Amino acid sequence: MGDISLFLILLFFAVLFISQALLLPVAGQKAKHGELTKRLKQAQKKLDEESLSLLHEYYLKEMTPFERRIIKIPIFANLKKMVELSGLSVTLGKLLSWTLFSSLLVGLISFALGQLWYINIGLFFGVWILVYTYIQKCITKRLQKFEEQLPDTLDIIKRVLQAGQTINQAFKEVGEEMPDPIGIEFKKTFNLLNFGYDLRLAILQMVDRTPTISMLAFSSAVILQKETGGNLTENLDKVSRVLRARFKLSRKIKTLSAEARLSSWILVLSPFALYLLIMVINPEHAELLITDPRGISAISMGIMSLAVGSLWIRKIINIKV
Repeated sequence: MGDISLFLILLFFAVLFISQALLLPVAGQKAKHGELTKRLKQAQKKLDEESLSLLHEYYLKEMTPFERRIIKIPIFANLKKMVELSGLSVTLGKLLSWTLFSSLLVGLISFALGQLWYINIGLFFGVWILVYTYIQKCITKRLQKFEEQLPDTLDIIKRVLQAGQTINQAFKEVGEEMPDPIGIEFKKTFNLLNFGYDLRLAILQMVDRTPTISMLAFSSAVILQKETGGNLTENLDKVSRVLRARFKLSRKIKTLSAEARLSSWILVLSPFALYLLIMVINPEHAELLITDPRGISAISMGIMSLAVGSLWIRKIINIKV
């Protein structure tokens, strides 16, 4: 019974990790390699202490007292940021309490069924891994949708500026006309500007909530115009054309890599399909794989090899644009 349970758990995690590794988000990825962080730090250095204090105060304002205490720990601060990026309507405290309760419940049920201790521990941490994977999926989906909406948003801002209105009014128009997630983000930024926040401060706050390469390009254009002057409408028009060209290239890469991704799925899932086929043709022969200790060892090594191969395949086909 313990060997079969271990096999099922290993199979579950194998399919979970492999499916995540082979997903290819062509857009909506967070800006990496420190580029965004470097730009933000350079822009924040130009803000005075009072503005930085307002930025930090605004971030803490909507938190509960419990959240304000636990975000002092780096791992919980990162988790709080992930929840914000995902757009989930749940507080960090509720997420932690629900996940802890679910993991304890699953672990206790496994223990009551007489499973081995390492299986109970694996199921306990498995719940946390599932929650983390779901949040990451929500982040990718939300940021991808945000980037897809940004070129149309820039067109709205250009029209408002060409009509002689201010950038504040342009942000208001975007908040009213565009759907979520970009509409709510620009609405928040407009509210900050209405409260008297500096434009750079409000833009930095929005970039922190949506850290994508496209948002970095937009914020750089606005902040550059704020600091050095120039024609913001013309700059936004150039940014819009670049973003549309980037999406066009991303979709072309996705199309060209479709065959490779399909081949990857076939190669990865074929061992599981072959095992199911053997179970139908010769059940006694297939049962040896999950009852014999050598079979469990072979399965474990095979699953680890598949996971490494899936990550390697993703590394090859995940072309950055």
